[in-house]
Amino acid sequence: MFYHMTEAQVIIFGLIFLRMISFVVSSVVFGSGNISVPIKILLAVVVSMVVFPSVQLATTDAAKLTEDLVLLSAREVAVGLSLGFLTRLFFFTVGMAGELVSVTIGLGQAQIYNPMLGSNSNTVEQFYNTLATLIFFAINGHHLVLGGIAQSYELIPLAQMKFNVGPFAEMATFVQDMMVMGIKMCAPVIGAVLVTNIAMGILGRAVPQINVLVTSVPVTLLIGFVLMFICIPLLVMEMHGIMDLTHTKLVLVMKALAF
Repeated sequence: MFYHMTEAQVIIFGLIFLRMISFVVSSVVFGSGNISVPIKILLAVVVSMVVFPSVQLATTDAAKLTEDLVLLSAREVAVGLSLGFLTRLFFFTVGMAGELVSVTIGLGQAQIYNPMLGSNSNTVEQFYNTLATLIFFAINGHHLVLGGIAQSYELIPLAQMKFNVGPFAEMATFVQDMMVMGIKMCAPVIGAVLVTNIAMGILGRAVPQINVLVTSVPVTLLIGFVLMFICIPLLVMEMHGIMDLTHTKLVLVMKALAF
């Protein structure tokens, strides 16, 4: 098939590749800095070749496609980046929960490089992201991501000038839902540390000889770490819920972008 492609088919394959490479660069796992650029390009080319035979086109007129090629290319890049951003929200939510836990128990200054997000993050956030990565692959999240971008060629057809910007408001609501779920993930630790700080304050007023500022640090760390490990099953359940919500919102956004 690829040896006897017409001009229109070459253009269509280029549009497929543009959406795919934009998605790969901005997606959650495949866009990681640990993965080299040639591997990302190769992945986008291979998946594009797999998807290409099944893509249904509204038009195969090469002249029409060439006339609007710049706008069609920009549309595909925008679609790929938008869908890739949605997949990143899973790790953004988990990272936010880890950041809140770390600041609450007093480890906010312990910063290390996070290759998943390409920025510095604290140790607790790194632990949460590592756990989220293991769960992501355990529940075949990478299959959902690739399946979602492959399904996008059916829900958002190629070679059309339609592009509805309404779903971007839905994406903002989705970010709000993710923030709420992130707060739920770290709520037990935050609540326990708050009660501990109140108790230490009362103890400091009752027994002035105790240096509360020095004593509260190891107590807060101990309670925070104990609760953090006790709540790991709850954390895993929330991660499953976030992954399901991400897949559902991804499909809804793809349907809305085309209409």
